[in-house]
Amino acid sequence: MTRLLRPSRRRRGPAPSPARRGHALLLVLLVTIVAVALALASATQAATGRLIQNSSERTTRLEDVALSGLELARDRLNAGQDSVPAEGFGTLESGVAISGLPGVTRSTWVSRLGNTDGLSNAGEYGVQAELVTRVADAAGNVTIRRAEVYQESFARYASFSNVGKGANGATLWWALGAQAQGPVHSNDTIYVWNGTPQPQAVFHHQVTTARIILNRTAAEYRGDPPKEKVPVIPLPTTAELDRVKAIAAKAGYVFTPTLTVGDSANATMRIEFVAIDVNGDGNTTGADEGYFRVYQQTSTAPYGAGYAMGAVPVPPADPLLIPGGAATVVDSLLFSPNCGVVATVGGRQAVPTTFRRVPVIVGAPNYRARMLDKQTAFDNVNARCFLGGDDRLSPTGEFQPTDSAGSWMLRTSGTVPAAVAARPDGAYLWPLSPAYNADFRGVIFAEGRVAVSGVVRGRVTISARTNIILAHDLVQATSPATASGNCRADDDIVGLFAGQYILYADNALQAPQRRRDNSTTGAAWMARKDFDHSPRRPDMAVHAAMMALHTYGAERPNPPAGLPAGEFVNRGTVRVIGGLISNFIGQTGTMSGSSLHGVNEDLSFNRCALPFPPPYFPTTGRWKRSQFFEVNPVGFSPSTWFAGR
Repeated sequence: MTRLLRPSRRRRGPAPSPARRGHALLLVLLVTIVAVALALASATQAATGRLIQNSSERTTRLEDVALSGLELARDRLNAGQDSVPAEGFGTLESGVAISGLPGVTRSTWVSRLGNTDGLSNAGEYGVQAELVTRVADAAGNVTIRRAEVYQESFARYASFSNVGKGANGATLWWALGAQAQGPVHSNDTIYVWNGTPQPQAVFHHQVTTARIILNRTAAEYRGDPPKEKVPVIPLPTTAELDRVKAIAAKAGYVFTPTLTVGDSANATMRIEFVAIDVNGDGNTTGADEGYFRVYQQTSTAPYGAGYAMGAVPVPPADPLLIPGGAATVVDSLLFSPNCGVVATVGGRQAVPTTFRRVPVIVGAPNYRARMLDKQTAFDNVNARCFLGGDDRLSPTGEFQPTDSAGSWMLRTSGTVPAAVAARPDGAYLWPLSPAYNADFRGVIFAEGRVAVSGVVRGRVTISARTNIILAHDLVQATSPATASGNCRADDDIVGLFAGQYILYADNALQAPQRRRDNSTTGAAWMARKDFDHSPRRPDMAVHAAMMALHTYGAERPNPPAGLPAGEFVNRGTVRVIGGLISNFIGQTGTMSGSSLHGVNEDLSFNRCALPFPPPYFPTTGRWKRSQFFEVNPVGFSPSTWFAGR
């Protein structure tokens, strides 16, 4: 079979025109342009991302250098390599090149916030400072950061000691279930008694020591774990006294005793704090309701050297001569001008007749005849003792500007509201509110020894060149907050700062007294009796953070030589809410078995002293971080920034 090959049949259209061919070319070009644009956009985005990343890295690097500069400056301040000027600002770094970062430099400045000669209010809550650092690179990028720092107040400690022993070298132990409610620190060994039962001490907050805790396991630690061998925290020097004196002087609150007599626990000047319900709302929490008055003893005649303190007087010079030629020393308290039988006179409490004012029967044939009237007053259920100058020592219970031994000081600075001025003692009351003394910054200073007592409404630090003696209760108008979360900047707070000692008085108020029996010779002693007028008797309350550059303790904590334990004088418990800060650990009493001579001490911590310490109370010198801020670098200069500091 023969196959024939046939040509295929195709439908033929018109030939393409030149215009159709140009359209296709344009389409190809457009596609190409879009592709190129997408490629360029992708490349630009990648480049931009790299630029942003590099910029972010530079910014982060500069910020890191700035923040590290602030921390380095704080460390240098804590190490004592730099200091904060009292006025103006100081330069800590100036264009310092940063290692490993070519072209990056840093400058850092410091200035004090508050506590300057201008006495701005910020300083009343502690020493604060401002650190500012400027970091720049070669490209002109600048970062400025600012930090506020503050120095810890010594008021943050419930217990602080520089030396772990007493001033006489005796080891003083945490023992017998002692409690510490706040932070505890010592630059020396902390001694815990290794007795039974245990724990011998309970620490509710952290304990730190520059050495070790002896018998560490004999105590219980309810706060953070204790730390040993931490850096030493030095106590302030006596130069700090001059600083607080200058602050008190601005307000006119520097007082100098005109008479100095007796031992270290005898003060002839005393400051009595008074809280007054000015607005009649039934309480004394108003900002203008805190005052104090100052009594000065100017003579030892006729009441003796210890009248202002309510001290037990020295017996008369002529002891009673009893049959047989033996001499019996008469009972000291029976001759006290500070004691007597309290009665109500004109609606006021008064002592119409004091013990001393009962006539002495000179040359009486026997002790009983001589002392009968005084013994009757002593034995009266309403017999009480008071500090010198107290209103109740007046026969009518009224305020006496002047008595036979001294006088109350007229107010010479500040004013008082009309309701206070109208009081009998209105001209003798000094205000604790800046509203009535614009220069008052919370500091009162005594150029010598001073006794303190009373009810404090306000924020105050009482400082003395030498000794502060707690003559009686010293309490806040509102009780210190012992629980966290309820502290305010205007709450009552008290600080005591002494150049040498802080002492609990051994006077007719704080120590129970006794007299001889009713026999003709007065050969034996009667049981002791309490003459304190306080509802807290026989205990004493102290609301204060107390710092003594030597030591604190009780007046006469040791019994006289040869006194048997059964004759020890137990003066009750001093209940402290605040803190005890001193060079040497203080001694408050002596134990012999279960017998105590002196006072027992119960210490609780005022937590409000952490955020709001007493005004201008000495600080540890250790700078702590507070807040960080960013500063706009445009137009920045340190001289402009710190102007007016």
